[in-house]
Amino acid sequence: MMQPKPDLTQADIDELSIVSNQCDLRHDLHAFVEYVKERDVKRLHRSNELNKSDQKRLAKLMSDSYLVEEVEAYGRSDWIDYVDCLALTFKFVNYDTEGRYMGYYSSEPSFPDNYIDVDTKRYEEFISLPLIEQEKKLQDVVIKNYPDGENEFYETSILGRLSGFSTWGSGTGIIPGLDFGKARRFITKVLQSCTPGVWYTTASLIRYLKEHHPFFLIPENPKYSHKEYAKKGRYGNFQEQKERWGERMQISEGDADAFERVEGRFVERFLEGLPLILGYIEVAYSETEYKGLLPEMNQLLAFRINDLFLHVMSHEIIEPKVTVQPNFEIHVESELYPVLILTQLTKLADVVTKDRANILKLRKKKVLTQLSEREDFDVIKLLEKMSGQKLPQNVRIELEEWAGASEAFTLYEDVVLLEGDRNLPELDEFTIGSISPAIKIVRSPDQLFAHLLQKELIPLRIKHRSSAFTRLPDGTDTVFPRRDMGVSKAKSKTKAKTKKRVTIKREVRITFHFPAKELMEEFRNGLIVAGCPVAADWGKLTLSFDKRYEPEVKKVSKKLLDYTIKTEDIL
Repeated sequence: MMQPKPDLTQADIDELSIVSNQCDLRHDLHAFVEYVKERDVKRLHRSNELNKSDQKRLAKLMSDSYLVEEVEAYGRSDWIDYVDCLALTFKFVNYDTEGRYMGYYSSEPSFPDNYIDVDTKRYEEFISLPLIEQEKKLQDVVIKNYPDGENEFYETSILGRLSGFSTWGSGTGIIPGLDFGKARRFITKVLQSCTPGVWYTTASLIRYLKEHHPFFLIPENPKYSHKEYAKKGRYGNFQEQKERWGERMQISEGDADAFERVEGRFVERFLEGLPLILGYIEVAYSETEYKGLLPEMNQLLAFRINDLFLHVMSHEIIEPKVTVQPNFEIHVESELYPVLILTQLTKLADVVTKDRANILKLRKKKVLTQLSEREDFDVIKLLEKMSGQKLPQNVRIELEEWAGASEAFTLYEDVVLLEGDRNLPELDEFTIGSISPAIKIVRSPDQLFAHLLQKELIPLRIKHRSSAFTRLPDGTDTVFPRRDMGVSKAKSKTKAKTKKRVTIKREVRITFHFPAKELMEEFRNGLIVAGCPVAADWGKLTLSFDKRYEPEVKKVSKKLLDYTIKTEDIL
């Protein structure tokens, strides 16, 4: 139980750097699934990542336009990769994550022809749930399945700034036995006591946990898988360093500030993790250069929750409100992304703006398409049910006219178009209707063709492709394209000789494959300090960077005094 009720200290943030999540995780998750539903998305052969072309298209569909700049600059986006991972965790999508070794000497798996499949049934069942149920499932997934299977002690959040402890020895000691999901839920419960919009100091939250719930994360008497691990105690997995590659110093449980240095660091990294990713809180960091022991502490100094967080936790979210305006705009206001409503409305309207208030504009062409495809579809009834009120009179009248126009559509089966002289003999029994005196819609094409042959009229039968008209022979008098309607040979030759001058830009990236995670982590942190943009794949133990940063990479390699590093090219 959470006793006593937290009494946290309010914070002054005048000189702090405030960070909020500009992306809507819910919107972006659905945008990702809809994107891969409509395309054959093939993942990269070697790395199994999304290719740059798909990343660029997805960036334009996401909720934050900055992602477009990020993909242009680095060829990928951490946020899109996170959404990709989340869709897989939800099992909305499926693809090969194991790979296969292509030869006897293969050191890394490959992913040939690895296309993304969508479990449409599972996805549609999810979006059909009430919004609060969707949110609870989202919470469960991100609380239980932290990105890459890591935890806040070692993994920097997708939106975070703070580095983690060294992973040295993290597979032993108390770490494997900790219930991180339980600890995350407990802190989330503590945050519910906060007032929305009020900034609180992180230090007061850590102090409250230390005084009243010191074992919320690490049990008082943890179970050790081996008696040797027990000798190091509850904090045996945690070491500090003066420098990233410096000597590791063990944190002792007997130190007066040991809780702040271990659990306190966890709390800071939790706040910049799941609550920030879900859009429940904002955080504020110190702008002063950090000079203490690593990993950083006392840097995320304040936080504040919002109304959405409390509404979700109390199951009292504001239901979506749909309003149809006289100018044919549809306004949809919702605390959580109303995916099912917007999925239905985008079949009838174009999206004008995306935000907490989505604005769409009814389009005649889209409405007519739905009316023609669904015989029992009643657009007026649907919109009035969504909005809970009668439509504006002018909108209702216009929609009724559109519905009337849709009834003029006629679908013909087993018919063809006949083009010829207006006085062709004995065609009445085959004719369904006339488009013009020379073009008719006719039935029984095989019988008609035999009839025209019998009359010695020399009919010509042409089958057009679905993508384009088939060109008719030279000299044919027709309204359809002929062979002689193409570009003249003289012009064609001239055009062939004129070549456009273009420049194709090339970007060369280098990928280092590491034998151990600890070395990779030290190398990565060195590159970050050196200002080298680097992409890490912890599953494959690889770091990728632009070739122009090779000098910085060599300098970092020389600084790793504990290693003699030799690089070999993969042939």
